[in-house]
Amino acid sequence: MLSAGKKATEGTGKGYFTLGLKASVAMFAGGLAMLASGMVAPAAAGTGGNDFAKMGSVSLYRLVGVAQASATGSGVDGAVLIDIKQGDWLCKNSAGVDAITVAQIGHYCFVADDETVAKTSAFRTRPRAGVVVAVDATGVMVRIAPEISAAAERYIHLPFLINATDLAAPTTQEFVSPVSGSISRLTGIVQVAIVTGGDLTVNLDATPVAGLTCTFADAAPKGTIVTDTPTAGDATTMVAAGQRIQLVPSAPFSGGGAIGGILEIAY
Repeated sequence: MLSAGKKATEGTGKGYFTLGLKASVAMFAGGLAMLASGMVAPAAAGTGGNDFAKMGSVSLYRLVGVAQASATGSGVDGAVLIDIKQGDWLCKNSAGVDAITVAQIGHYCFVADDETVAKTSAFRTRPRAGVVVAVDATGVMVRIAPEISAAAERYIHLPFLINATDLAAPTTQEFVSPVSGSISRLTGIVQVAIVTGGDLTVNLDATPVAGLTCTFADAAPKGTIVTDTPTAGDATTMVAAGQRIQLVPSAPFSGGGAIGGILEIAY
């Protein structure tokens, strides 16, 4: 705690960072740069054998800016330094459902690779790139800064448990959405071994969420985890606060079993 004034030490500022490069990686001038556990690497989507592993890796990534020179890391993390600059940078646009349009101006976009941004996070398997400030035929102008990349994601999880009686009937489970947002993932885990398997689907009111089905196999043992995501960007994923959500077991389930899990909503 100060008891008198002092001369404060100012950093280099001006949006520049001099940071250590991750061992053995090649970073090219003009490439999007991210911090991965404190070391610079070319920006990339998450890695791992499944979506949960990819989400775990993405949680460690922070996009910090654009590399000002090309460099290759030595055999030791941080032994080579590289200059990175934050600010507004022109990036390549994605195609298809991930193409960014003027409708995304003012919204977050996400890393597809070290020169390309996308409209969606592919269900949290891509790190946040920044905020879209302009879009035209040349690409997407993105405002990039560590504080933008580090801003917290917001998700809510609705837990469920379908007992053997309701699974075999089958009985639809009913929820009310506590937020406005989009359905982003359904994950179920077998609580009691399944005899005859089937599908779990999600309806908003009476409309199925496109592409979202968890299929449980016959004789699936206790502890089996099944997860699925809907069709990215589809209108059927959008949910309003107070809207009815249904979790629907298919008719083939019979003979025993129980399933618990969570329905995830991004908002």
